[in-house]
Amino acid sequence: MRRRKIAWIPAILLFAGVAFGQIPQPNHLPFKDLVFAQLAAGGIWETQITVTNPGAQQWHGVFHFYGGLGSAWNPYVNGIRLSGGSLAVSIDSKTTATYKITSPSDVTEIGYVMAVANDTDMDNLIEGNLTWFVKSGETITDSIGVLPSNQFLVTTIPFEDFNAVSFAFANTDARGRTAHLKFRLYNAGGTQVRTELPKTLQNREHLARYLREIFTDVTLGRGRVDIESDVPVSGVALIQTGSQFSSLPLDSTTRTYLVDLTGGTLDEARYMVLSTEGFFVKGYLEWREFGDFEWSLFAISGQIADGELHLNGISGSPTDDQGEWFWYLRSNGAFALGQSAFSGTMNAAAPAIDYIMKNITFTATLVP
Repeated sequence: MRRRKIAWIPAILLFAGVAFGQIPQPNHLPFKDLVFAQLAAGGIWETQITVTNPGAQQWHGVFHFYGGLGSAWNPYVNGIRLSGGSLAVSIDSKTTATYKITSPSDVTEIGYVMAVANDTDMDNLIEGNLTWFVKSGETITDSIGVLPSNQFLVTTIPFEDFNAVSFAFANTDARGRTAHLKFRLYNAGGTQVRTELPKTLQNREHLARYLREIFTDVTLGRGRVDIESDVPVSGVALIQTGSQFSSLPLDSTTRTYLVDLTGGTLDEARYMVLSTEGFFVKGYLEWREFGDFEWSLFAISGQIADGELHLNGISGSPTDDQGEWFWYLRSNGAFALGQSAFSGTMNAAAPAIDYIMKNITFTATLVP
């Protein structure tokens, strides 16, 4: 590791140049695109999607409906049957719109929807929620509210009753790659009760299953299931009690890595905690000056770009002796949340004292 004195303006320009790259395309962008990973129409089910545009200009995009193995799905939307599984949508600034998904069939149809913006302009946005309605004739007997399905790479669902939990997954990877999912089931004491179970989702494929249908030979009460994917996928989880349903949050869980600095001994790092949302990454890093007794914790965030991990962070404070430190971390090669280990480099600049630490090498090892 090298700690070098520099002029603070070149240091800031250096880190701005390497750390804050362009968001990789194609990707699904939060507040520009929406995914709901499970829709139901026909029989006793009706789905209602309500969206709003908090932006200053009109949002233009397409609602893409998929079912089964990724084929176009054509339910009725606001009383009109779709063609080609898509619906062009425009939402005026500050307005709200509702889309009712129905089917006249007595057989329930299921699928999912991706609301994809026509542009990446930040003056128009989309937010929303979904509600399933259970009906008896024209009477609503139950309703379940669901948030948008954020993309994840690793997620964990704890449960009280193994038989009551169900999932729906959609391969919403913007690059059209096949998703390889891995399921691991644990009992309440944290013991793995079934070895890793793989599932494959082709481009745009949809899968809805009870947990008991995924692990068909298991008898279990309380526990948890860990789910990993090698590409971003979307999902929703439900719990059923009798005839009543409620939704469970299905977002990215965290993974903790033990960090070893292999390129010097002037400073120390200890733990890095990371989670993902699609290609976005956030977490924390523990750090201390060599010889200090106390560890400091600071937030880090960034993205996965071209398969590599890029993170930025700010430690310290303007009132500290050394002021603020501006950090940039990058993996060497491909990164996937949950992998057993990865290596990379760190760089940091402290403008208040005209210092830069350059090319600190590290290895991060997953804490089991």
